[in-house]
Amino acid sequence: MLDINLAAVMTQAIGFILLVLFMGKFAFPLVRQTIDARQNEIQSTLDHIAADRRAMEDTRARYEQQLANIEAEAREHIAGAMRQAQEEAAAVLAKTREEAAAHRDRALADIEQERKKAVAEIRSEMADLAVVAASKILEREINPSVHRDLIGHFIQEVGAQA
Repeated sequence: MLDINLAAVMTQAIGFILLVLFMGKFAFPLVRQTIDARQNEIQSTLDHIAADRRAMEDTRARYEQQLANIEAEAREHIAGAMRQAQEEAAAVLAKTREEAAAHRDRALADIEQERKKAVAEIRSEMADLAVVAASKILEREINPSVHRDLIGHFIQEVGAQA
């Protein structure tokens, strides 16, 4: 049947045991050290990635906050500009109304002055007419006191009508 050589099996078993002992003493610690170093390197890289991610999220949050602040500031500037424009428009409107009222007042004063001037001219013309009428009456030989009374009465009537 099978012919097993016990000396060869024992030699191979002893060789295998010596190989395992040699590997356990010299090779496995080096392999283990390399695996541990690689595992530490991977863990360090993962820690750096997590730290970078947190830093990136913090930076993003700061930028978003800054953007929100900038938007709020821009809205405030726009609102301020709108208020200022409305105030300026109201000031211009008030100034225009004041100028229009002043212009109207000047026009009314001019009209009143022209009316007074016209009344004075009419009175002057009436006085001239009264003098002409008086001279015609004098031609008929009326005494001076009657003449004065007639002229005074005539001027009063004209003044009352004006």
